[in-house]
Amino acid sequence: MSYLKGIADRINGVEKQSFTQEIDINSLVPSSNNFYGIREIEELAESIKESGLMHNLVTRKKDDGTYEIISGERRFHAAKSLGYKTLPCQVKEISDLDAEIMLIQANEAQRELTPSEKMEGIKRLEAIYKQKRGNGEKLQGKTRDLIGKDLGISGVQVGRYKKIDKDLIPDLKEKLDKEEITLTQAHTLSSLNKDEQKIINDEIKDLNIKVHKEEIETLVEGIKQPVERELDKHLIDEMYLPKQVRDKEDKDEDIIYKFKKALKEFEHPRLIISNDFIKGMFYIKQFSISTDKILSINTEGYKTSYLAIKINCFEKVERISIEIEFGKPIEPKILYKLSDGIYVWFKKKIGLFNQNK
Repeated sequence: MSYLKGIADRINGVEKQSFTQEIDINSLVPSSNNFYGIREIEELAESIKESGLMHNLVTRKKDDGTYEIISGERRFHAAKSLGYKTLPCQVKEISDLDAEIMLIQANEAQRELTPSEKMEGIKRLEAIYKQKRGNGEKLQGKTRDLIGKDLGISGVQVGRYKKIDKDLIPDLKEKLDKEEITLTQAHTLSSLNKDEQKIINDEIKDLNIKVHKEEIETLVEGIKQPVERELDKHLIDEMYLPKQVRDKEDKDEDIIYKFKKALKEFEHPRLIISNDFIKGMFYIKQFSISTDKILSINTEGYKTSYLAIKINCFEKVERISIEIEFGKPIEPKILYKLSDGIYVWFKKKIGLFNQNK
């Protein structure tokens, strides 16, 4: 079962049929719906050159005989630069709307996206689900919750991104993409009028967010205006959660972000379980992380098997030495703790998971 099968399964019954075949690289065409940046092709090409192409592209056949790339455009460009003549592809029979949903899901699951890319994905998904409802398709739940499920975030976070996209000035959006302001700060600033936002932008343009975080927040709070309209009050009550809830959401997103980033920076990840009941090591073949921090992994072995782990933290720890039955003691050097007695061991920097960007 491929990694993207799990993504496809989240689209309620849209997949009719799929099969895998080698396709002439000149018959593959990027999707016109792919608005995501095509970045770091050279690095990916080096990884493919060293380790090979580990994941099939996902495509669908068009009426003109070409194959539209739903997932894997970066791999396509990297492989083409290396002189590949054919590529292994999973060919799916799905509608235009469902193909675009899968494209957005795949990019969210496999890559580190900028806030602007997430906001564009939200706009596209909103238009898609509106069209689906207009076509008479029965969808369970609110549109923003369906979007949140596709993007691996909460419905409230979808609302935050939408407000930022609608109300934040371009200069501050650029700062958000460059990580010069945080998502929480961007959301707060989006409540100000355009002139106030310009004042803030001028004040913070030379400040380092990591060094001057409190100064920036003070500036933001100092210029905020009282909210009078009931509609605005309702929106802010919903968007500005209690601090402890907001802090928990930020912490959860930080854990997921750090974990995904590590999986892209290091190769050969292995799950280590060491407690009073179980001691074992599992090679992680494929993975996904849900919004409630459940890590689902496909482990390598004689037969495909799966584990689901609750992630409580993602902290680098000093090496541990544990004895695995029928084997030698292991002393991993690149080690992260996920929960009590549960760790992820990475072999070394740069490797296979770069292909998932």
